[in-house]
Amino acid sequence: MRTTAIAVGLLATLLAATPAFAQGTIEPGSSSPAPPSGTSSAPPSPEPTPAWLTLSAYSGHAGEKVAVAAACFDRFGPLTTRALRVTQPLAANAEGHQPWALFAETVIRDVPEGSYPVSFHCGGEPVTVHFTVLQRRPDTTPGTGQTRTVPRGAPETGDGSLAP
Repeated sequence: MRTTAIAVGLLATLLAATPAFAQGTIEPGSSSPAPPSGTSSAPPSPEPTPAWLTLSAYSGHAGEKVAVAAACFDRFGPLTTRALRVTQPLAANAEGHQPWALFAETVIRDVPEGSYPVSFHCGGEPVTVHFTVLQRRPDTTPGTGQTRTVPRGAPETGDGSLAP
């Protein structure tokens, strides 16, 4: 019986001291644990809020559509770029779902080929990705000498019965 009481007392002492060991050591003459060495007692700084910007395509030809998705938990600014014409500005979902998620629609402008930054500001900080405008496609529209359908078989010129 005495052995059981000693074991229970020892176990209770260890369990009561466990939080002190997890946080640091108890200084002699003090009932509160001291912080572990090498750390300060200042509260940790808040995590930066995540912000990102994605495009449905990161390269394309003039006239093609590009959808934009962004995330910002803070104030945000408009989408800025020379490569894309914004047809629908950055805005949150009208129904209020995911208020941090922003969406926009754009069309690739007719600008010289190359890489252009696409950015917006979230909480005063810029968030930037790069978009590449590709070389213009050759013009194959009607009226430029190109035929839209390729003829098949012999030309249908008639049998000559209506000739003068």
